[in-house]
Amino acid sequence: MKQRFFLLFILSIIISCSEKTGPEIKKHPLAENTYSGAFDTFYQYIKTLNNNELNDDKMSELFNENFSMIIGNPTLTLKSISEITGVYNDIRNNTYSFICSPSEFNELKLAKLSYLPLTKNSVNIALLDVFLCSEDRKPSYKMAFIYNLVYDESKQRWLMNALTEVDPKNYPLDWKQVNIKDSFSYTGIMLIDEIKPLLASELMKGNKNIN
Repeated sequence: MKQRFFLLFILSIIISCSEKTGPEIKKHPLAENTYSGAFDTFYQYIKTLNNNELNDDKMSELFNENFSMIIGNPTLTLKSISEITGVYNDIRNNTYSFICSPSEFNELKLAKLSYLPLTKNSVNIALLDVFLCSEDRKPSYKMAFIYNLVYDESKQRWLMNALTEVDPKNYPLDWKQVNIKDSFSYTGIMLIDEIKPLLASELMKGNKNIN
C-alpha cells in the first residue's frame, strides 16, 4: 500500500512539472547559427531605421537591389537602391509620424523575433515590433512583418530581399523563436496584448484601425 502511494506521488510530480513546462516557447540561440549573419543584417537595419540614417550607401549594405513589398495588392517591387531608400525614408519620416500623431515617433522596439529556414542561403525572419511614441516613450501600437533575407555570394553578406505584412495576431509562434538583443528588446510595462495592432495596408489608406 505504501509503495503504491509512493508511486502515485512520484507520478503526480512528473505530470505537474510537464504541465508547467509544456506551454513555454523554446528559444533558439544564434551563436554559430547558419543564419546569424542574416540577423546581423536585420539588427543593423533596425538600428539604421531608428537613427533615421537611411541613405543609399547604408541601404546598399542591407537590401537587395530588387526588393518586394507584399502589402495589400498588388505586390510592390522596388528595382534600385535609390528607390528603396526613397520609400523607406517616406515610411520613417511620414508614416511613422502619422502612426504616433499627435505625439512624435521615438523608437521601434522588438517584442518577438523568430525565423524559418528555407535554404542555406535564404531565411524568413518574423518580427513583432512596438512603436514608442512621445518623449515618455509610450508604447502606442504594434505591427508584425516577415522579412526574407538571402545570402549574396558576390557581396558575401546577407541582404533583405522581400517584406510581407502580417496581422499581429497571426505572428508565427510555431517558427524558431529567438532571444532579442537587450538594446532592441521591448521591456515596457504595457503587455503586448494590450497594445493596439496596426496593418501596413490599412495605413496606406490613412486608417489606424484594423477592420
